Amino acid sequence: MTLFVATLIFILGSAVGSFLSVIIYRLQTKKKGIIFSRSFCPSCKKKLKWKHLIPIFSWIFLRGKCAYCGKQISSHYLVMEFLTGLLFLAAFLNWNFLEVIPSTIDPNLLNYSINWHNLELVVFYFIEFSLLLAIFFYDLMHKEIPDKLSLPAIGIAIAGGLVFGTPSPLSMLIGGGGIMLFFALQFFLSKGKWIGGGDLRLGALMGILLGWEKGLLALILAYLVGAVISIALLTRKKVTGKTTIPFGPFLITGTLIALFYGSEIITWYFNLITI
Repeated sequence: MTLFVATLIFILGSAVGSFLSVIIYRLQTKKKGIIFSRSFCPSCKKKLKWKHLIPIFSWIFLRGKCAYCGKQISSHYLVMEFLTGLLFLAAFLNWNFLEVIPSTIDPNLLNYSINWHNLELVVFYFIEFSLLLAIFFYDLMHKEIPDKLSLPAIGIAIAGGLVFGTPSPLSMLIGGGGIMLFFALQFFLSKGKWIGGGDLRLGALMGILLGWEKGLLALILAYLVGAVISIALLTRKKVTGKTTIPFGPFLITGTLIALFYGSEIITWYFNLITI
């Protein structure tokens, strides 16, 4: 049963990832009808059929090309669908809402019940992960973090923290306010050259979603990951010292690592320094 539900959740996530790609395109191009209008090829403008819209498989079977005009379809569609499915699956496995109840009649028979608290957590993180991935790819492609994605994510994170009681309101306040202030200082000192205004709101989201301890860890991890990737790109001459590299994807990477492994990393660190 768990494997069956996990498979369904991965499929759901990949479908949501496909929808997120549509949202990113239409937000950037300011196209109307994000939810109800038909998907179409950006090159030839022909409306796509259902068989062209199957998450992951359609891109693979079409070899990354439009079925009508043959123009190349960006691989970010495939990556986003796969990553969204993977994050949905990770949320389910981390907060598994299926509880096994052995049968009192036959021990070989298993019954299942739903842990409603965990189900609510999974749905909450489905929404947050979707918004985080949309921000990740939007910033990666367009070097901008739109308020239409970050502000709803902040509002939902605040509501989630208040409903589930973790992180605590004080931890959310310190984390969100502290990281946002840290970025605001960099923004004003550099006159917007070091960091963008969208990063301020993303910083607030990190602190609210994670609390101050894991938020600080996510910030450190973001700078470490950013430094490693930037050095690798410079070494391979993919970028120069003047190239603008979006920081949002690094912040979101740090956030996800801290969310799933933050407690273990913090415990490992304090054990290390107390030896």
